[in-house]
Amino acid sequence: MRPTAPLSLLRPLRGHPHREKARVRAWLAALVLLSVGCGTPAEQGGLPRAGGGGASGPLGEVRCWGGPGREAGRFVKPRALAVGADRLYVVDMSGRIQVFDLDGRWQASWTLPEVSRGYPTGLGLRGDGCLGVADTHNFVVRLYSPEGTLLRTIGREGGGPGEFTYVTDVAFDAGGNLYVGEHGREDRIQKFDREGRFLTAWGRSGEGPGEFHRPQGLVIDEEGSLYVADAANHRIQKFSPEGALLAVWGGPGKGPAELLYPYGLTLGPGHLLFVSEYGNNRVQAFDAEGRSVGIWGRAGREPGEFSQPWDLQWVSGRGLYVVDMGNHRVQQFSAAGVESLVRRGSWPVAPSGRAEPRLSD
Repeated sequence: MRPTAPLSLLRPLRGHPHREKARVRAWLAALVLLSVGCGTPAEQGGLPRAGGGGASGPLGEVRCWGGPGREAGRFVKPRALAVGADRLYVVDMSGRIQVFDLDGRWQASWTLPEVSRGYPTGLGLRGDGCLGVADTHNFVVRLYSPEGTLLRTIGREGGGPGEFTYVTDVAFDAGGNLYVGEHGREDRIQKFDREGRFLTAWGRSGEGPGEFHRPQGLVIDEEGSLYVADAANHRIQKFSPEGALLAVWGGPGKGPAELLYPYGLTLGPGHLLFVSEYGNNRVQAFDAEGRSVGIWGRAGREPGEFSQPWDLQWVSGRGLYVVDMGNHRVQQFSAAGVESLVRRGSWPVAPSGRAEPRLSD
C-alpha cells in the first residue's frame, strides 16, 4: 500500500515526525543522476536556443532555460509562472514579467510600475488571457492584458475586506472570479468577482483546520474547488468555492506524503496534484485521495535538481514546467516521463540497472 496522508480534518497538524529514511534518499538520488548537465546561458555563451540545454534520464527529457542576469531570457531569482495557450509568463525579483513560447524562446517583457518595495510572488491566468499578478510588497493585485497593458489594480494596504498585506498568489475560476492569498497581518483567502468587487473571505493565522501560516500557492480544479499550499504549516488544504474546508493532508518531513514548505501547486492528468517543495528541493505528486504517487528532485544544479523551486505548471502534451528559483531558470519535464512515473507507481530503474524499491515497500 502506498504511503498516504489521510484526508481527516481532525488529524494532528504539528509535531509530525521527520522520517529520515536512507532508501528515500536513494530513490531521490536515482531520479536525478542524469547524464548531461544543462548549464545556464552564461555557461553556454549567449541566450539559450529553443528549450535551452537539457538531458535525458529516468524521467525522460528535461529541458532548461534561463540563467542569472537581467538580459532578455535571463532571470533574477524567478518566482512564479503562468501558462496560456501558447505563452509562458515568468516574473522574477526584478519585477519584470517575461513572455516565452512553450519551447522557451523569449518573446517580450514588461516591468511592474513599482518595484522598489519588493517583488511579486504569484501569477494566474483568467480564461480570456488576462494575467493576474500578486504584487506582494505593494499590497495589490494587478491585472494585465496578454500584451502587458495594465487593465486594473485591485486592493490597497490594510486588513479589511478587499485590502491586503503581503499578497502571495492569485487564481481564477471558470467564471472569472479571482481568489487571492495573503499573509502578514492576515493569513487568509479573499474572493472577488470578475470586476474586482469583494465577495467573501476566509481563514486566519493559525495551525488548525482552515487556518493558515503563509498560504503561498493556489490552484482551482474543474469542479471549482480551491487547493491552498499552506506553506509554513507544511500541508495542503482544499476548500469549496464558498470556503468550506473539504480536506487536509501533509505534515512536515522529507518522506513520501510529507512536505517542507510547499510553495507551488498545479493540477495534472487524472486529477493529480503536483507540489513544488521549496524546503525539500523536490516535486511531489498526489492523487485525488491525497496519496503520494511520485517524488523527484534534490538540491543541485543539474537537470532534475533544484535550488528552492518556487512554482510549477502542468501543460497537457508539453509536460511540467518548474520555476527553479535559486538556479535562475525554468525546467521542463516531458509529459511522457512524468506520466510514466506516476502510472507505474514506482521509481524508475536506477542507472546501474538495479530496480529501486516500490513505494509500497
